Amino acid sequence: MQNRTIEEELAVSGRALSYTVGVSMEPLLHNRRSTVVIERLRGRLRPGDVALYRNSRDDYVLHRVVKAVAGGYVIRGDNCFWKETVPAGRIVGVMAGYYADEGEQYTPCGSPADLQYRRTLPLRFAWVWLHALPGRARRKLGRALKLRYRYS
Repeated sequence: MQNRTIEEELAVSGRALSYTVGVSMEPLLHNRRSTVVIERLRGRLRPGDVALYRNSRDDYVLHRVVKAVAGGYVIRGDNCFWKETVPAGRIVGVMAGYYADEGEQYTPCGSPADLQYRRTLPLRFAWVWLHALPGRARRKLGRALKLRYRYS
């Protein structure tokens, strides 16, 4: 069996399978328990699509497109509150579907189950943002107090 990168597999067969690592796409995809089907990119991505791209450290990252901008995309993980702009040239492929957990059934992107999950994303983002608010406020207050006492 030959080990290929995802880009090489997409070039050969147009599809690649990979398991996920990390929690940025929770609760849809689970750390080391979910498998995603990635397809070759065909045209521009739309908001809601899940793109596989290489970040500045050359790691693979799988996040959802928030909006298309000139020359790239604004992207965010479903379990994240920060956004990043990714140049179009860094996009490797797009998620065509997923197995949320080992042994679970395949869910294609755009299916009724996937669309139902996408409808809950604004509420999920608000929850993540509010959940992180106390920590952000505490850090900001801590920085302000350090500066105040430093110059007193």
